Amino acid sequence: MNGFTKFVLTLILILSVFPLYTRYKASAAPIPPGVHLGGVEMGRVKDVAEAAALLDARNTEPVAVFYGDRRLILRPEDVEYQVDVTRMISDATRYLDGPDFVDISLRHLLGLEQKRRDVPVYATVNAQKLTAWLTAAAAANDRPPQPARAIPPRWQWAAEDNTPDASVGFVGAVRDEWQWSQGAPGQKLLVEASIQPVLDALGSSDRREAHLVLDETPAGPPSLDDLAAVLNSFTSDFPGFAAIYVQDLMSGEEGTVDVDVAFSGMSTMKVAIVTALFSQLELAPGEHAEFDTVVGQLIDYALGESNNVAANGLLGQIGYGDVYAGARRVTEFLHGLGYVNSFIQTGYDDKSSISQIPTAANQRTDWNTEPDTHLQSTPGEMGRLLADIYYCTQGEGKLLSVYPGYLTPEECKTILFYMSHDEFAELLWGGVPRPEDTWLVHKHGFVNDAHSDLALIWGPAGPYVLSVYLYRQGWMDWETSNSGMKEISRIVWSFFAFRQTLQQIPPPEPLVLEPPANYLPVLDSYFGQAANSGTPSVP
Repeated sequence: MNGFTKFVLTLILILSVFPLYTRYKASAAPIPPGVHLGGVEMGRVKDVAEAAALLDARNTEPVAVFYGDRRLILRPEDVEYQVDVTRMISDATRYLDGPDFVDISLRHLLGLEQKRRDVPVYATVNAQKLTAWLTAAAAANDRPPQPARAIPPRWQWAAEDNTPDASVGFVGAVRDEWQWSQGAPGQKLLVEASIQPVLDALGSSDRREAHLVLDETPAGPPSLDDLAAVLNSFTSDFPGFAAIYVQDLMSGEEGTVDVDVAFSGMSTMKVAIVTALFSQLELAPGEHAEFDTVVGQLIDYALGESNNVAANGLLGQIGYGDVYAGARRVTEFLHGLGYVNSFIQTGYDDKSSISQIPTAANQRTDWNTEPDTHLQSTPGEMGRLLADIYYCTQGEGKLLSVYPGYLTPEECKTILFYMSHDEFAELLWGGVPRPEDTWLVHKHGFVNDAHSDLALIWGPAGPYVLSVYLYRQGWMDWETSNSGMKEISRIVWSFFAFRQTLQQIPPPEPLVLEPPANYLPVLDSYFGQAANSGTPSVP
C-alpha cells in the first residue's frame, strides 16, 4: 500500500469519526465525565442549577472547628461564605478541548474508567467577619501557662501492712502529704495561620472540620508566686489575719501573702536587736567582735529563751546604759537597711503610754492588727532581715554593704548560733516532715492577739526563710496558731521538695554553727539564775 492510499484511508477514518467526536463533545458539555467540582463528581450534571444544588451544602452545612480538644461550630452564613458555582463550571469547560478531551473521548469509546480531574472550590467570604470570628474564639479560649497546683493532703484508712511503720501494728487513718503538680502549658490562637484551614473545611465535601493553628507556651518551672497563691488560698478561711513571707535563699526569689501589714514586734524583733548590737559595737573596721561573757549570756537568753529582761539588757548595751537610746539606735539600724516599717521605742514590758511612729504599714485601713505602739514590724521586713543574716554568712548581701567592716560573716553565723538555742519545736519547726533531723533555726514570739515565727530552714533544695505572723482579734488561741503554722510549714516544705524533684540540683551542705569565743552556756551563768528567778517575761 502506497503512501497516498494510507493518507486517503486515514482521512476517511477521521471524517467518519469526527461527527461522533463532535456529537460526544456536545453531549459532554458543560462538565465532562470524570470532572469533580469541589470534590463532587459532576460528569452527569448538565444543568447549572443542578450543579449549584449539589454544591449548596457548602453554603449551609456547619463546620466543626477545633481549638485543641474543644469543638466550636462555624456556620457558613456567619462569615458570608458563598460558593461561586458559575466560575467553577466555567473552569470545568477547559476539559472539553485539547488532549484532556481526547483522553476523555477515547476512554468513553473504549469503555474505560475516566481519569479524575478536579476543579477547585471558588468561593467568596467576608474576610473581616472570618477574622472577627477567629479573634473571638481566641479571646474565649486562649490561656496563659497555668501555675503549679497543690492538692491538699487527705486522711485515708490504712491497714497494718501499708502504714508508715507497720511494726507498730497500727490500723486506722493516716494522712498523706501535700502533692504538687506542674502547671499546664499556655495556648494562643494564631489567627492568620488559621484562616486557610477554616476555608479548606468550608469548601470540603467530606471533611467538614478544621483544626486551628495554636502556639503553645510551655509552663515555666514552679515559682514562689505559685506557692504564695496556694498559701493565700489555704489561709483564706483563717479566723483572723495571716501574713506569710518566703524567700528562696538559693535564688533570692520571694513569695508573699500580705507581708506589709504592721504587727506587734513580739520576740521575733529580738533578732533585729541582736543584729544591731553586732553592727554597732565600737570596733575598728574589720575587727572581729569579742564581747564579754555577760553580753553573750544576754543574747543567749534573749534569743534562746525569749527573755525580755535580757532583751532590755541588750538595748542598754546598744544605748550605753540607756534602753531608750538603744531602742532608737536599733530603729536607725533597721531604717538604714530600708526596713522603714519597723521600730522600737522602749524596752520590753514597758507599760507607758506612747504614740506609735507612723509608717506605711500601720496607716493601712484594710487590716489593723492593733500592733504594740512600743515596737512594731512586718512579716516581710523581719523575713528579709533574716535572709540578710544568711547572705552575710556567705560574705555578701546588704548587711555587709551597709555596714562594711562592722559586721563579718563569722558574726552573722554567731547570730544564727544563738538563734539555734530557741528549741521550741512547735509552730514552723513542728511542720517539717522530720523535725529532729532538719537543720532549722527560728525565733518565735507571742502577744495576746498575735503569734509569730521567723525561721531559716535547710530544705530539700537548700536554705529558705519563712516568716509567719498570725493575728486574731482579742485572743490568739494556741491550737489555732500552732496547727496553722505547722500546715503552712508543710506546704512550703512540700513545694521545695517538688521543685527539687524537677530540678535535680544538689543542695549545698548546711551551715556549721560554732559557739563564739568566750561562750558560756546559760545554765552556768549568774544572769541565767537571775533571769529565771521570777523576773516577769513574756515570750
